[in-house]
Amino acid sequence: MDSPRKAPDFFDKDALCVPNNNDRFPPIALPAPPPRNLSETDGSAGEAVQPHLLESGAITHDLIVKSIIFDDQTIRKGFVRKVFGILMVQLLFTCAVMAIFVYHGPTKQFVRENFIVIILAMIVNIIVLIVIFCVESVRRKHPVNLICLSIFTFTMSLLLGAASSIMDSNVVLSAVVITTVLVTALCIYAVQTKYDYTAAGGVVITFVMILLVLSVCSFSMPKLVNSLPVSCLCAAIGCFFLIYDMQSIVGGNRAEQLDPEEYVFAALTLYVDVVRIFIHVLRIVQKFV
Repeated sequence: MDSPRKAPDFFDKDALCVPNNNDRFPPIALPAPPPRNLSETDGSAGEAVQPHLLESGAITHDLIVKSIIFDDQTIRKGFVRKVFGILMVQLLFTCAVMAIFVYHGPTKQFVRENFIVIILAMIVNIIVLIVIFCVESVRRKHPVNLICLSIFTFTMSLLLGAASSIMDSNVVLSAVVITTVLVTALCIYAVQTKYDYTAAGGVVITFVMILLVLSVCSFSMPKLVNSLPVSCLCAAIGCFFLIYDMQSIVGGNRAEQLDPEEYVFAALTLYVDVVRIFIHVLRIVQKFV
């Protein structure tokens, strides 16, 4: 049996030993360990770092809030659920009021005999709308924001009910069904499409100017404004606004996104968009009946 092979002479056994610091192998300098508050979870690290950054001026409070708002999907989903919950209550209440005005005879008679109520409702509706849009502290402060939104919804429901009471019930019902289907389809499209409508700021300004001009012309040329082509144009503009507002609420990779604290403003914009589409659809349906 062969004996085990002997290691060659050039193999230095001392090379296997750990070198001393005095030898030709200097010690390796290691970096200092990170602070404890930075190595913990993201939540605790954020709490520890943010005050220091705020004091040094590196990060502003608004930047931190916006980062949390737009990155946290839980906050965004809760915001969307709240907005649509408020919107559903608004639309159901409006439909109930309109049904009373359309199918209840004494209510129709009351509106015809007390038209001053409708004028007061219109004035209050415009004032509350301006306050919610222009005063940020009102639309963000609870429960003032919900009270203003309730007043606006109530007055708008009275106006729509009064307008529906002078029309045929089948026309109103058809307009409600068409508006429901159209709004549902537009909301699904706004969420699924990859095109960012919120980036089309110039188109929004153009459409707003068109609506303002038509509103002014309605006093001098009501037949032109209520014509079928103009009604179709206004309905298309209303559909664009609905998609725009829907994308700004849902968020994601959008150019414009609403702050989750603006849930009353978001519900108001969607409600106004739906009402605008319903009014123009009602005019269109009336042309064919």
